[in-house]
Amino acid sequence: MAIPAETIEQVASANDIVEVINTYFPLKRAGSAYKALCPFHQEKTPSFTVSPQRQTFHCFGCGVGGSVFRFVMDYEHIEFPTAVQKLADRVGIRIVEERSTDERQHEARRTLLKLHAEATEWFHQNLLKREGGAPARAYLKTRGISSEVAKRWRLGFAPDSWSALAEWAAGEGYLPKQLLGSGLVKLRDENRSDGEFYDRFRNRLIFPICNDIGEVVAFSGRLLDSSATAAKYLNSPETPLFRKGHILFGLEKTKRALIEAERAIVCEGQLDLITLFEAGITNVVAPQGTAFTETQARVLRHFVREVVLCFDADPAGQQATERSLAALLENELAVRVAEMPPGEDPDSLVRSAGREQFEALIESARDFFDYWLEKRAHSANLDSASEKMSLARELAGTVASVRAPIMRGQIISKIA
Repeated sequence: MAIPAETIEQVASANDIVEVINTYFPLKRAGSAYKALCPFHQEKTPSFTVSPQRQTFHCFGCGVGGSVFRFVMDYEHIEFPTAVQKLADRVGIRIVEERSTDERQHEARRTLLKLHAEATEWFHQNLLKREGGAPARAYLKTRGISSEVAKRWRLGFAPDSWSALAEWAAGEGYLPKQLLGSGLVKLRDENRSDGEFYDRFRNRLIFPICNDIGEVVAFSGRLLDSSATAAKYLNSPETPLFRKGHILFGLEKTKRALIEAERAIVCEGQLDLITLFEAGITNVVAPQGTAFTETQARVLRHFVREVVLCFDADPAGQQATERSLAALLENELAVRVAEMPPGEDPDSLVRSAGREQFEALIESARDFFDYWLEKRAHSANLDSASEKMSLARELAGTVASVRAPIMRGQIISKIA
């Protein structure tokens, strides 16, 4: 589908570039123009200039510039159609897109996005206002998550019921096929597409998972009872909206901080990320799962140069740290490792010791290969020729993932 040219012109005319940019950061008048420190590179003297007459911006320091659409695209890291839609929403212009052969797919996507948005609100009200959400409210209190924080992150609760969500969605007019396509329900008999189904999420704290422009595309549900035999976390299945290996939790909120810091702190879980963000440590993301995929690493490369892995200190966290390496190195990201104290994770450390101690841990994080070589050398019998050869082969396989020649040379010297 395409946005008609006349609609694009209408949106551009209705969005004064000075007013739009002022919603992101303050501009100061300088004669007939406006100036500010450039958000796209580090500088001490303002060289970012906005012309209200030409409705353009330009930075004389780094050379970026263009229309109001270009500014929103570059600042938000979004594509042109999304920028047009965002600016259209700002001024109340309805976009009627030109139809194409893909209209059916686009309509299905819009329906799924609407269902996810409304389900988010349903889960959210369960948590905040309904009696059944009391255990989840009590759990969040033990984790230091206030109701204000829960509102900011739109946290929710799935009641302990086989069909509460399905019944709500049916009452809102959603069809069984749409519910199944969203992953919010599961078939009782996987071999019968027309059979009975039940809610996927039951008696769980719900985290909405958003894409990088803030649209809810999936959910993650956490058990409240740590003694239960079911998996602690349950995620939405892959759908037309959601590819687990493509999404970084929290990115829609943290991407500006990532760009400014040029560093990403990577933690395991949603609660880790929320606690760090609310403590003022905002350059943070979490993969959907533990280890990074190549796609997630490629997304992160658009924002940062360096990654600090901050996984739990348990064996699973250490394994996730090592499994993340290849994807990050292939995308030419510098990788360091912040080792959590035994029994701690980012959430517990910030709550018990404070932001300053966590930040000190991040600043002292070691280069990944220093960390890895020490671990391997400690566990291997280097008096054994066969173990030396085995370790050398393992190290060589990892070095092969490093594309940058300078970095590869430094790593080879360390290994030697």
